[in-house]
Amino acid sequence: MARFLFYDDKIINLLLQEEKPSGGAAVQAYGWIKGLSEAGQDIYVMTNIKHNGPLKEECNDINLVPLYDQQKGIRWLRWIYYRFPYIYKKIKHTHPDYLYQGIPGWTSFLLGLICRQLNIKYILRISNDYLLDNRFYRNYSIMHRFFQRMGINSTYCILCQNDYQLSIIKKEFPGKVAIKIPNPIFLKNDFNSSDDSARKYIAWLGLYQYQKNIQQLYEIAYLLKEEQFQIAGQELGNCDKETQYYLDKLKQLPNVKFIGFLHRDQVLPFLSKAKFLLNTSHYEGFSNTFLEAMSVRTPILSSQNVNPDSIITKYNLGIVYKDALDLQKKYFHLTSEAYKAMSCNAFDYVAQQHDYRILSERLINFFSKN
Repeated sequence: MARFLFYDDKIINLLLQEEKPSGGAAVQAYGWIKGLSEAGQDIYVMTNIKHNGPLKEECNDINLVPLYDQQKGIRWLRWIYYRFPYIYKKIKHTHPDYLYQGIPGWTSFLLGLICRQLNIKYILRISNDYLLDNRFYRNYSIMHRFFQRMGINSTYCILCQNDYQLSIIKKEFPGKVAIKIPNPIFLKNDFNSSDDSARKYIAWLGLYQYQKNIQQLYEIAYLLKEEQFQIAGQELGNCDKETQYYLDKLKQLPNVKFIGFLHRDQVLPFLSKAKFLLNTSHYEGFSNTFLEAMSVRTPILSSQNVNPDSIITKYNLGIVYKDALDLQKKYFHLTSEAYKAMSCNAFDYVAQQHDYRILSERLINFFSKN
């Protein structure tokens, strides 16, 4: 049995009875946590637990390690005299065999230093394609990139979501242990109804931010006037001007309904009543919403920008479109027989490729050989 420490300040939002918004990296980390735990591994999670409420019943057996107080100290200087020493002490006290981080950033450099000093194997998951190419600079500085790359270079193993990520890692970090392994999905409930008549709308699910391309969501909803759209999401911080502009325009469309933030136990019922899950993102790694939708037999509508390893076209899991006009054309030519095939393929694909228990065992076997 090995001991794993997951470093993720946002994952607490998934563990609480009163959930809060969290990103896909936290959802993915939770899949690994459940799988590794059920495989008999010793699991610890370092996260922000201050001023939070009670945990869900199924999360009570997770060993929580408190992260530093985010309000304490002087900006930037606090990393030197408070946060870094605090993290070091907590990791040393927990004494894991492996430390997992789900998003590479400049803090990866610090975690890499700590793991090297304490002889801990540092695992880094690449959560999004843009983190490895020049799109990174839209949100981060050159100095941030410098320390991020040093962090990546200090890892024991890099976990990639798709071939694009793996190819960049192999090229820019030759000799690094790296593997492409799908996202694990842990689903508590079963909503595998095949009754297509119960599906009333096209679903969109995500956080309102630039990456999610709200402009294209508006264009599609405007063109597909006969279809109902239900939008589940919430802002993560302040919206950029483009996102806010098209959110306001979406709210004026009569075929669009905003239903707000969904807790985890509300996501599958929401998707199970949808005809399709619509993805409009500029970029992703491998969207967890794809897995959640396919697990309830809901096919995908996604742009050419988000079709990881071409799985949607390769396995006939939905429709891939160039732009809103292209989607409109393909959507209206879709037959009921073609839709049923997509629905069945979606469920079969996620069951065969993304089961959290199977993938966790695969990860354990991989670590044992490297």
